[in-house]
Amino acid sequence: MPTLGHRLRAVRAAWVAPEPPPSRPSGGGRRPPAPAARVPATPPPRRLRTGRPASVELTLAAPVDLRPDPWQRLIAVGSILSVLVVAVGLWMTNEANRDQQRLSAQGQITERYATSVEQLGSEKLDVRLGAVYALERIARDSAQDEGPIIEVLCAFLRTHAPVQPALQGRAEESPPDVRAAVTVLGRRPRPTWPEHRVLDLTNVYVSIPGAALPRSWFAGTELALWDLTYTDLTGSTFTGALLHRAHLDSATLVDADLRDAVLTEVTATRANLAGANLSGADLTGAKLSNTDLSGADLRDAKLRGADLTGANLRGADLTGATVRGADLTGADLSGAKLSDPYVLEHLTRPSP
Repeated sequence: MPTLGHRLRAVRAAWVAPEPPPSRPSGGGRRPPAPAARVPATPPPRRLRTGRPASVELTLAAPVDLRPDPWQRLIAVGSILSVLVVAVGLWMTNEANRDQQRLSAQGQITERYATSVEQLGSEKLDVRLGAVYALERIARDSAQDEGPIIEVLCAFLRTHAPVQPALQGRAEESPPDVRAAVTVLGRRPRPTWPEHRVLDLTNVYVSIPGAALPRSWFAGTELALWDLTYTDLTGSTFTGALLHRAHLDSATLVDADLRDAVLTEVTATRANLAGANLSGADLTGAKLSNTDLSGADLRDAKLRGADLTGANLRGADLTGATVRGADLTGADLSGAKLSDPYVLEHLTRPSP
């Protein structure tokens, strides 16, 4: 009887080399040799028609939960609210700081204003002079204080430079503090504001020959009898101003605005009024001998009795002007516009 070991050896032999199927014996009674066992070849990977390997489809072992976490949402909302609270706090802090700075600055301006006004009454000239310029600085820094400062300086001039009774000719020159007050008022920073347009200088007399007041603003202001000889008033505004018997000898008024100004009996010999606007101005009895009025606008101006001997009126516009009775002896009217037939008939223009 075969043992267990014999059986195992028989099974191993049959597994390694299986017996070929039986075949019919050929002539000679011998069987052909059994063919060698073939190992099945591993099939090649399947490819698409493009020659690329087929893609592998992955599947999740379990579905993923994509629902938002309420705690994460709460944390995000809390972060946004905290940022907003911080931003609002910073804004409120900055506004409070700005308000504090404004109050502090206003307090300093008020203190400076009170000190300057007090110094205007000082007996020392240099203290009064410093107070005038300190008030000018305050007016430039604070628009709301400009009006009161103008009123204070006008009152200062009415007190320190009143018109002398029965003034004949010219009085002595004004002191430096009066000159400084006139200069500061003339160049005030906001003269076109309605409350700042007209200066109350009633019954004030000022003598400031040779002063530098270019582009000053004295519209509607009373400047009667003022001594402004040799003064630079280039581009200044005197619209509607009262300059009765003012002294403007050799003054520079190039491109000045003197519309509707009252210049009766004014003395402006050898003054430079080239390009000035004198339309509607009253120049009755004015002394304008040897004055440069070239290119000036004198439309509808009143020149009755004015002394224009030797005046330069080249290119001036005298349309509608009243020139009867004016002395135009030797005046240069080349290129001037005249509409009065009387003047056209009786004037002899100089040869060019």
